[in-house]
Amino acid sequence: MQIKQKIQVIIFILLIIIAAQCFGANSEGNSIFLDVSTAELVGGAKQVTDSEASGGYLVSLTESGQSIKFTDVPTAGKLAIRYTSVEVGTISVTVNGQPARKVNVHSSGALTGSFLHAIIDVEIPANTTVTISLADNDVAVNIDQIIVGNGDLGLPPDIWNLPPLKVADGPYSADWKEISSVYAVPEWWRDAKFGAWSHWDPQSMPEQGDWYARGMYMQRNSQYNYHLENFGHPSEYGYKDICNDWVIDKWDPNELMDLYVEMGARYFMAMGVHHDNFDCWDSTYQPWNSVNVGPKVDVVGTWEKVARQNGLRFGIGFHNTPGRTWGQFMTVRYTSDQTGPKQGVPYDAMQNILDGKGKWWEGMDPVDLYGPKHTIARGQRRPENDPLLSPFANQFMWRVDDAITKYHPDMIYFDEHAGDSQTDLGVNMGLGFLAPQLIANYYNKSLQWNDGKTDVVINLKGVGGRYNSFQNSPELLPYVDRSLVKSTEAIIEPEIMAYSFQTETTIADWHYKTGQRYKNAKELVGLLMENVCRNGTMLLNLTQHGRGDLDPEVTRIAKDIGAWLKVNGEAVYSSRPFEVYGEDSVRYTRNNGNVYATLLDWQGGPITLKALHAGGATIGKVSKVEMLGSDIEITFAQNEQGLIVTPSGAVQLLPGIDNQILASRCRVLRITHDKGWFNDDDPGAKYIGWTRRCNLGTGDFNNDLTISNTSGDVWSCSFTGSSVSIIAPKEAGYGKIEIQIDGKTHATADLSTTGTRQAQQNVCEVKGLASGKHTIDIINRGPGPVAIDVLVVQ
Repeated sequence: MQIKQKIQVIIFILLIIIAAQCFGANSEGNSIFLDVSTAELVGGAKQVTDSEASGGYLVSLTESGQSIKFTDVPTAGKLAIRYTSVEVGTISVTVNGQPARKVNVHSSGALTGSFLHAIIDVEIPANTTVTISLADNDVAVNIDQIIVGNGDLGLPPDIWNLPPLKVADGPYSADWKEISSVYAVPEWWRDAKFGAWSHWDPQSMPEQGDWYARGMYMQRNSQYNYHLENFGHPSEYGYKDICNDWVIDKWDPNELMDLYVEMGARYFMAMGVHHDNFDCWDSTYQPWNSVNVGPKVDVVGTWEKVARQNGLRFGIGFHNTPGRTWGQFMTVRYTSDQTGPKQGVPYDAMQNILDGKGKWWEGMDPVDLYGPKHTIARGQRRPENDPLLSPFANQFMWRVDDAITKYHPDMIYFDEHAGDSQTDLGVNMGLGFLAPQLIANYYNKSLQWNDGKTDVVINLKGVGGRYNSFQNSPELLPYVDRSLVKSTEAIIEPEIMAYSFQTETTIADWHYKTGQRYKNAKELVGLLMENVCRNGTMLLNLTQHGRGDLDPEVTRIAKDIGAWLKVNGEAVYSSRPFEVYGEDSVRYTRNNGNVYATLLDWQGGPITLKALHAGGATIGKVSKVEMLGSDIEITFAQNEQGLIVTPSGAVQLLPGIDNQILASRCRVLRITHDKGWFNDDDPGAKYIGWTRRCNLGTGDFNNDLTISNTSGDVWSCSFTGSSVSIIAPKEAGYGKIEIQIDGKTHATADLSTTGTRQAQQNVCEVKGLASGKHTIDIINRGPGPVAIDVLVVQ
């Protein structure tokens, strides 16, 4: 029996060895390696000797119809193909005769001795046949082995074959209408009004302005000329070398954040990645990042910690959208000089992983930074050239997800349109169908780190306005407007907007440019107020040197802005628009029942504020006028022509401001009046599912309303007092509202009328409440629309 048992053990061991050999004689963890020696060659596929191959040779697929077939492949959820190629394109993978999957491949630099992995998620049942083949339009490859298993297979991610990003579980679905029915802009954002931006990355290093990573590859461009003179020809010293030589030894994030706080910023935006495609964080899906290359620092992660330590909300900016990066920046890098001694010599974007052997970037693939060579058919949106359908689009989504998962930003910004109807430089722009997926994923994930509360903001462009990106689907605009905070670069909205917005501006060039001139503090305060008076917020970039520091002039300007806001901040922070945004050089806001008039070019004498005339829809009888930062008495007279304001003496300059024009001419008046009511959109009002209307001209308080078309919608807020009156318009076809105080129904009011529309009607008054804080819920009870205008609390 002992001899028999020994024989059985030996046979068992031999069977294991044979099985291992059948599976390429190699397995690690959950990964099984199958080299080509175990596979069947079909259609004329040939063996190619390669001493670096796992089995000593490769299988060459060069023509349509050729394939290599692996049988009895074990159960797995992921497949990696180790290959060589000198082309860019696709190959085909079939599992058990199912429809073929296209797998992206690109040049490894040689057909032997230099290998890449193409990795896909694919369900492989037990004892499966996996076939790798060439179909029409596929490109030639040599196959070394396949690896199957689960997890990462012990390999870095293949960022050119990532699957579509699945939207995280939660209440937000990837549909504009559904998102708009659940989302409300968080109050912290609406109250913040002013943010600071560090628009800073490797493109800052040459100090030659914005879009350097594109301009340096365009012969006759000034940035190309500078690059040639200072760094060398872009075939020899390319953008990847700029990234490697980006030194940030003068970057002091703590000192800068202290300045942003002193400037008055309430949130901070870090550059995550620009159009250059270099990630400024410890990126999982982009090896060309600031931790691996150049400064070897997690820039975003550092900013995040310092911002939160200083009490600022934290955001990340993403500019690497498919249209910009895949369509505009990558494509110019695949060219060469058209004239001169380097005519026809490819720029460094045409290098491959083999070219890095013995260089500082050995083991890194330039394709991951520059993209595989491709072209964009200008102005045409077809599957073969649509940036949104490129392999880069999936990668973009995963990189955004990677950053939000690691750093939990309070806001994320995209230098891109939400829709897809605009073109720029001949390239179709916009996130299109990707936008609601991206938004839903971010909102759902944010619930995990915000205790189930939606407390985040996303910025996208092209939501109506001059560059409306929904020209092909205008019916979506009302939903998109309520699903995010729209943004524009430098272009301030022309009128008060129903929903809050952001304008991005910069103190000089977006990336540092030697000799740049700066906007002064008075100009920047003026831009801030132009935004705030229209229901907007301003995000300001203080342009940093490549090495991370600021010019002393920038610091002085920032401190002047902060000194001005320290005195006049109540006209800015937590404010809401007045019924008109302004007149002449005066800009209006409201806060805590007061009206504020910001005088942007005051000459020191009397001034007439025409919008504050007696008998207006919003302004009541004025009882007091004060100039912030001054103890000089202000006399006033209110009549049908306006509010005439006169200082009783010379007004002292605002303290701590170097810019004397800002200190003397930009002043704020606080106006107290007897209609300091709670408007339907004031801080604390909650109205998910309701819509906002402004600039109505129909006699409503503050010229705006909050409207519901759906029975069951709830408008709510808290108030402190013993009685409350609900002011609303009455109109033919309107429905009824139910008024609940502290969860108890007190009344129902009918907002319909058979006559002409009636503005500012006291439709319900609840008296006799216990003095103190209460919560009011106003519920649409149908059968028609209803509107809320204002509450009067006693």
